[in-house]
Amino acid sequence: MKKLYLFIVLLINSFIFSQERNIKKEMLLPRDIDYKGCVKKITIKTLRIERMTSKTDSVRTVSEVYFFKNGKVQSLNLYDKASKDSWRKVEFDALERITAISRNNGLLKFDFINQYYSGNSEYPDSTKIFSDENYKEKYINRFFKNLVMKQERYVNDTLKDFRVYRYNNQNQLIEDLYHNTENEKGETLVTSESNKGYKMSFYPEKQTLYEYKKDKDTTIVTKISPRYSLKEVTKMLKNNQFELNIIEKYDKDFLERSEATWTSKDSMSYYVYFYGPKKKIRDYYKTFKNSEKIVYKSKSDFYNETEEKVVTTTIETVFDKYKNWIKKTYFREGRVESSIEREIEYCSK
Repeated sequence: MKKLYLFIVLLINSFIFSQERNIKKEMLLPRDIDYKGCVKKITIKTLRIERMTSKTDSVRTVSEVYFFKNGKVQSLNLYDKASKDSWRKVEFDALERITAISRNNGLLKFDFINQYYSGNSEYPDSTKIFSDENYKEKYINRFFKNLVMKQERYVNDTLKDFRVYRYNNQNQLIEDLYHNTENEKGETLVTSESNKGYKMSFYPEKQTLYEYKKDKDTTIVTKISPRYSLKEVTKMLKNNQFELNIIEKYDKDFLERSEATWTSKDSMSYYVYFYGPKKKIRDYYKTFKNSEKIVYKSKSDFYNETEEKVVTTTIETVFDKYKNWIKKTYFREGRVESSIEREIEYCSK
């Protein structure tokens, strides 16, 4: 099944990318684009349900996804009724890399993001972002053997900051060094006085280090921010049956939070734990999902919840003759919660 859990898998593995990506594909692609066979287009409609009568009220969002013949996404049209900005279009190249994002209100089309590529890297040579006529950003990546060695950020054609990347002999990122042209001391909060008064600017941490280790079938990546004594440890285990990812976040060796994502062909589990002293679990949130139901469990000492809360959502699915689903209806406590409908245009024979 193509595109199965695409959004989840990309989001989980985003930490291994070798640089800051300004435009994240996994945040834009709809979750519901799994399919079988050869498909040209999928139209996804999320419907609002009136809970008192369980009848469809209106269309909340619409996504039109077009595919190349090789199954990669060619373009994506997005409409959200909650926003007055009518249609948004995302365009991809043959390698499914974002090349442009634009808005269209029916009268005018405005390109506010453009990306350019000269090689096969998933990272663009440059990214241009146009907020309005008075403000524009540009990111330029400098490559060596298909690895991004430096990224520069310009605002209105003036260099504002840049990042330098170092790799080990296995092409794994080992250092992300941030430089700010207005903040040579690497301060987190900078104030400056001008004829317009005081100006405050916030800057991210200056240095991030990465360490790699293999423990049998488990890959361990440690992300360290020395300046702030922050550490993030990611453990990955993958085989033919399942994939497990665990992320632990520390502040001065104190375990604050951990996340665990377990995915298989037919189901997904996601756990989040928050810790108190002596690694005692203070709060937790757990989600289990398969094709028939979603089970959400939570408990929080912060909100004085003495009992675990359990919410179960059942899923009713309708398939077409090609065994692709065309409608999913979500029920909670016997009532319709939401509904998703798909129109699938198949390749001509």
